[in-house]
Amino acid sequence: MPFGKKEAEAKSVDISTDICGIHFPNPFVLSSATPTMHAENVKVGIDAGWGGAVLKTLFPAEHSRVYARPRFKVFWLKDQPGYPQHIPRSYTITCIEDASDLSPEDYEKDVNEAKRLVGENGVVIASIMASDMETWEKYMDLINGTKADMVELNFGCPYAGEPGTKEEGPMLGWKLMQMCEDVVRLGKRKLAIPFSPKVSSQVGEVDIWAEKLEKAGAPCLTLSHRISGIWIDIEKARPYPFGSITGFGGPYLIGFSLKWVAKSRRKVQVPIMGNMGVYDWQDVVRFIMVGADVVQSCSAVMIQGYDIVKAWRAMLTKFMEEHGYSSLKDMKGIALPYIVAADKVERGAPGIYAVVNEDKCTGCGICKRTCFHFAMELIPPNNKARVNLKKCAGCGLCAELCPVDAISMQKLANLDLYPRSKPYHRYFPYTGPP
Repeated sequence: MPFGKKEAEAKSVDISTDICGIHFPNPFVLSSATPTMHAENVKVGIDAGWGGAVLKTLFPAEHSRVYARPRFKVFWLKDQPGYPQHIPRSYTITCIEDASDLSPEDYEKDVNEAKRLVGENGVVIASIMASDMETWEKYMDLINGTKADMVELNFGCPYAGEPGTKEEGPMLGWKLMQMCEDVVRLGKRKLAIPFSPKVSSQVGEVDIWAEKLEKAGAPCLTLSHRISGIWIDIEKARPYPFGSITGFGGPYLIGFSLKWVAKSRRKVQVPIMGNMGVYDWQDVVRFIMVGADVVQSCSAVMIQGYDIVKAWRAMLTKFMEEHGYSSLKDMKGIALPYIVAADKVERGAPGIYAVVNEDKCTGCGICKRTCFHFAMELIPPNNKARVNLKKCAGCGLCAELCPVDAISMQKLANLDLYPRSKPYHRYFPYTGPP
């Protein structure tokens, strides 16, 4: 269906959704980060077209409210070909901007101001974190006094330390995961608005935690949070740029986060807000297809600004029209049945080999140096690549690395042209759903 259709016809596609009785005009949500630091930021985001915004997290530690200057480092972006016209998927943002810079009193005012500015045009989601039950309860009471639509219970900040350990330790990350079920039970009793626990991606099996939190009473889940990491300046032999372990985020994490949403959706029934690694609108579709209801984004906005959502909304609408999806529900979870165990994947498919298009081949030699079956030969005088079918194992690495797409993987015969070298090399057919 063509994109330039009339507005009345476009209404046949509904990109809105409801979570816990809260209406989201679209599935694009600003995650808790710099772009949502204050009410003014939230308004600019919602005015640009975002469906909701999660404010930065209220946290009691005084140092977390004072930001380093500078506090951001973006790796592998400006040195990539085509920047800034082309934004690569491989960049990483690290920063040491912790929680909200506001006191509890000012945070309460800011949440109310955000909702006043936004009105019914978008969903305002507060975010809180504490290291003890008393402060959790205090912050829940504070949120109950605001006009927030929802609140995230943040158990996943990367600055909190490694929460996946089973051994008791002093780091907040460990404490948060040990108390999270009790906090959810407290939230179920105390909070007057829907809430969503935000689970760290570093807790081990995120899906198991998701199941625990749903059983404890969580009406929604945010899965998950970026990882923590460090970088070393080898000239100075020092950690760079901040000297400490900090949060590492970026589009390269998308497969990691999709995995946890997919595994969790099979175990829980509550709505899921997907998060971590979103690069473009297509990633949002991917999240929905593995079971997310809405999807949060941070790094894409940090690099491209609030207005990127305008294109995302348009492209999502076009995609749904062209594929016959009338609502987000039509797409939700539809990829899940086809995610199979590794032993169900087809293996040993016969007759598949690398094929070189000599007209496109430039003789660069990349295929030869990266063929670990030694099946590639460069034929003079132009060093055109040639495949030795007796050695080619059909792995496809050469096709993935060829800079001019001169190599393709093709089925040349119904049987292998040359016998396998080991008797246990046999065909294992795909045994998943059709």
